[in-house]
Amino acid sequence: MESKIQTYKDIKTQSDAVLYFLQHLDIEMIDSVLEPNRTYQDFEKGVFIKKLDCALDEFIQSGDTYLNRYSGQCNSESCNFKCKGFTFIGNHSGNYFDLIVDIKEGVVLDIYECIRFKCFEESIVKNKRIEIDKMALPF
Repeated sequence: MESKIQTYKDIKTQSDAVLYFLQHLDIEMIDSVLEPNRTYQDFEKGVFIKKLDCALDEFIQSGDTYLNRYSGQCNSESCNFKCKGFTFIGNHSGNYFDLIVDIKEGVVLDIYECIRFKCFEESIVKNKRIEIDKMALPF
């Protein structure tokens, strides 16, 4: 089982920072460390950040103060079979999202949801799935 939460001193790369700040529900820091000229989940960075912010707000409104992280991979042979990612589960609500995090040499190239994700930790309990893609953008 992967550790429940990273410590700040564990951050050595940009990808470490993104994962750390995701676990800490810190959208401002995620925004500051993601590359500005990339798309994430096929959205421009600004749109992705707004949708992710809404998703993280759902965790916070459900009483979560951090997200536990568990390794896994895409389990669909029709899309990103065996691409590595993580299940993030709220520490209070049990709500979750499954994200493929495309990392190369410590840099996050893309982040996107996976609906056919297989978590390696089989004993985890998941509650409600939070879907970034379906988050309405605030005006």
